[in-house]
Amino acid sequence: MITLRCPVIRSTLLWCGFMIAVAAYEQIVLGWHFAREEAPIHDGWHWMRTAGIAVLSFLLVASLAQSQVRREQVSVRAGALVFAVALLSLAAIALLAASPGAFAQIGAEDSTIEWLSAVLLFGAAGLMGWRLRDRTRRQPAHGQSWVPMVVGLGFAALFALMALEEVSWFQRQIGFATPEAIAARNWQGEFNLHNFHTDITELALYSGTGAFLLLLPLLRESDVARWPMVRVVAPFLPDRTVAAVSAPMLVFTYSHWTLLPVQAAFWTGLAVCVAFARSSATRRETLLWSALAIWVGMGQLTMLALGPTKLMVFDSSEYRELFMSIGLAMYAFRQSRTCSA
Repeated sequence: MITLRCPVIRSTLLWCGFMIAVAAYEQIVLGWHFAREEAPIHDGWHWMRTAGIAVLSFLLVASLAQSQVRREQVSVRAGALVFAVALLSLAAIALLAASPGAFAQIGAEDSTIEWLSAVLLFGAAGLMGWRLRDRTRRQPAHGQSWVPMVVGLGFAALFALMALEEVSWFQRQIGFATPEAIAARNWQGEFNLHNFHTDITELALYSGTGAFLLLLPLLRESDVARWPMVRVVAPFLPDRTVAAVSAPMLVFTYSHWTLLPVQAAFWTGLAVCVAFARSSATRRETLLWSALAIWVGMGQLTMLALGPTKLMVFDSSEYRELFMSIGLAMYAFRQSRTCSA
């Protein structure tokens, strides 16, 4: 029976409660909006809240790690891909150190990075659509089996929506004008949804994908995945390989570092790398996860140090979204392989 005595439940409530309480205090008492894009603030209050969410994030991950009932593996081939993605993130940081102007140009609107992100997301949508088609063919929906069907369709639609939003529904390529009613409220005057409330959208995107791609793989291996309410969607939880490919995404947190949910995604992701290093079955995997943990920590410190040199505070956003898209594409690929196996 699931009760408040369950360590996972207690740590989750503390984790969420701390963020809600701090956000409410800052909104009501200090007048700070809960979703804002700005350079990181380094003062006593912000160091205190950072320390608080870091401790609670590690406690949450520790509670899940203690309830692990199985240990998945990262194959040698997947490990090579993880290494390549990590090197790509290192190259991006090196570019920022060498030339903030080039870093900004490569990550600008309609850049190669933006289009690559869109292509990866369209691919992820196609793979999830293939998974749904294959599952429907093998097991027509009846009883509770309709739930996986809806979840699969939801993922396919979500990834397609994210891809279309990335390129503003091909507005600049097709050349159609933004309707006046939309342009008046859209922060960039474009035909898309996310620029109606950019900061809120990015807060949800960065914190949500961080938890999905890094925290849920650990939950997948824990006893929580056997709970009745989770078991029905457990096949859709990302695995350890997805977490490894996605980890470099966490490095690109600068203009949203002040926001606790984004910080929580970073600290839980770092803690998951440590937890997977401790539970790896082979020395190769232990070294892989240890290297990822070191890079995530050092990479974030480097980003915070180099951040003030950026031309614009948000210049790393497209890089974050690229590595996020790589993780989501790997998730969809793993899902398609699982269904066809």
